[in-house]
Amino acid sequence: MEEKVVCYYCGTIYDADREKCPLCGSSVRSEESAASRPVQRRRITEEERRQRRRAAKGKFAAPKKKKKERDPKGMRIAAFVFLLLAALVVFYFIGDMIGWWPGLENLVDRSGSYEPTAVNTACEELLVEPERIELSAVGETAQMTVSVNLDCEKTVYCISGDESVATVSQTAVTDIGEDAKSATFTITAVGTGETEITVTCGDKTAVCTVSCIDPEGTSESTQDEESTAPEDFEPELNYDYDASLYARGESLQLRVNNLPSGVSVTWRSDDETVAKVSQTGTVTAIGGGKTTVTATVGDKTAQVIIRCNFGDAEITGAHLERTDVTVRVGETFDLYLYDSEGEHISDITYTVGNPDVCKVQDGMVTVTGYGTTTITVTFNGQEFTCIVRVH
Repeated sequence: MEEKVVCYYCGTIYDADREKCPLCGSSVRSEESAASRPVQRRRITEEERRQRRRAAKGKFAAPKKKKKERDPKGMRIAAFVFLLLAALVVFYFIGDMIGWWPGLENLVDRSGSYEPTAVNTACEELLVEPERIELSAVGETAQMTVSVNLDCEKTVYCISGDESVATVSQTAVTDIGEDAKSATFTITAVGTGETEITVTCGDKTAVCTVSCIDPEGTSESTQDEESTAPEDFEPELNYDYDASLYARGESLQLRVNNLPSGVSVTWRSDDETVAKVSQTGTVTAIGGGKTTVTATVGDKTAQVIIRCNFGDAEITGAHLERTDVTVRVGETFDLYLYDSEGEHISDITYTVGNPDVCKVQDGMVTVTGYGTTTITVTFNGQEFTCIVRVH
């Protein structure tokens, strides 16, 4: 048997008489018997395994994750569904245009006509109660109520045909009911005769006839001769020094606070062209200016100055819509300045004496608290005042 050797590098077994390996050309070789023996591998320990891991750390990159491939079959199904829907939509609209079936426009009822509903703010109903008033003393007053429909937003105007007979207040107490809203005005007797109070609202007109019978007869003294005041009695009025009226026909009540029971008072105005006073102490404004009203009790007197601050307003024709208002918290009312033609005057300023009682914005007064205050309206250097009483 020929002797064989094994190449040390590639393990090829070849004849021993050859000098080099016929495969790799290496001359390093070993005996066949040694090469043919199975290699005895030594089992490595756990420590050697950890050392090999530390030595190999960082030398190999982590394998990249394979991208998830899209399912071409699912994409084909989605594309097919989309094309099918598009074809159905196109088919529906073509059939609608040709008239194969009714479209959405045929479902709309076009037989009826639509008319927009406009808010009616006109005055459709104007009532005055009572239609006739009879007064019998200077300064005597009566109430006239004007009613309009609820949705009316027009302004109510009241004008006396003869203010030397009777006057109508520029302010009113308003009320809103279930069927109508109303405003109550005060009619005041000024002289003997008869006149008409013309009430207008929008294009509606109503009339109230006022008759004054011998109002001057009440100016005579009605002093009770049976009762006299004590010798040390000094009359005290409910106004300390002066009082103001801001519109023709406006009135206020004077009284002697400490008047003994059964004792009468005689009232007198120094200038009745400015203000008159009845024997009940009611002072009524007649014209612009200043006068003194005297209360006489026996041989004692007390006086108060009455100022009628509307002389300038009568010259220019400007006047406030209201000069004395009694309202409740939360209510609102308009306060405009009018010219002689009854038109609103713009470019005016409002000043509230006590902002805790009310506030004004664009002529609308909103009551916010209890008390009494004044609102001053200024126009071209002139001032017009409205008293606001909140209860």
